[in-house]
Amino acid sequence: MDFYAFVEGPLTWVAILVFLVGIVVRAIMYYRTSKKTDKLIHKYFSLKWVLATYVKWLFPANVTFKKQPVYFLLVYIFHICLILLPIFAYQHIIMWEMSRFGWSWISLPAGLAQWMTLAVIAIGIYLILRRAILADLRILTTAGDYGLLVVTILPFLTGYFAAHATLGTTGFLAENMQLFHMLSGQLMLILIPFTKLSHMVLFFFSRGATAIEFGRRDYSV
Repeated sequence: MDFYAFVEGPLTWVAILVFLVGIVVRAIMYYRTSKKTDKLIHKYFSLKWVLATYVKWLFPANVTFKKQPVYFLLVYIFHICLILLPIFAYQHIIMWEMSRFGWSWISLPAGLAQWMTLAVIAIGIYLILRRAILADLRILTTAGDYGLLVVTILPFLTGYFAAHATLGTTGFLAENMQLFHMLSGQLMLILIPFTKLSHMVLFFFSRGATAIEFGRRDYSV
């Protein structure tokens, strides 16, 4: 088995497994910790408060949007594309069809997927520059924060280059772009459970806990 076949096969499954198991373990640990330290949240649990806060934060209807509408809209688009593209990109679906599972589902139109990819790249670069330029953010930003943003952008950047042969068809980068795309995507999957990227799941726990605390105090969730 050559290196490309190893990355395309076993390493892909390892990355997916690490991601799934890691996220489940982080969620269980978060829940168990909250049971010990935040007993009031579990005592006053209300699905109504939790769902209300999800609606407000998952759609442009919260305080952040009102204060910074452009920034919030860009971040909103960024996250939507981050979630939808890996799942509904036609090339990814083909891989699942060819796997032992034989799964298939509807894909995004090619043109829309292309624009969503460019949006992730552009907004990701904007977020990096924003942290580097604004003094109040620069103080709070670590090298790891910049690194995670780069790791997040790379799968989309390499995927775009690989799909459109932007760098041509010859040369080391052009000939190995598909390999770089797979490796960058696998790196991101593996890092998610162990870094701030885990907020993609833990957000729902932390936001739900905040909603219950606010709700029992009769504050707006």
